[in-house]
Amino acid sequence: MTTSEPLTTTTDPLAVLTCDVCPHPWHEHDPLGVRYCNATAASALPRGCICS
Repeated sequence: MTTSEPLTTTTDPLAVLTCDVCPHPWHEHDPLGVRYCNATAASALPRGCICS
């Protein structure tokens, strides 16, 4: 299998996934925050964090 981008995986247990929409780490999102940030990213909306 060939790919134009290298496949990356992290084995660092301290690595924190960050949200592309808001400044919060992904693991701090509740179900409403997950839905809000996913919809914001998918629609490329210029809105801030749901917490604001």
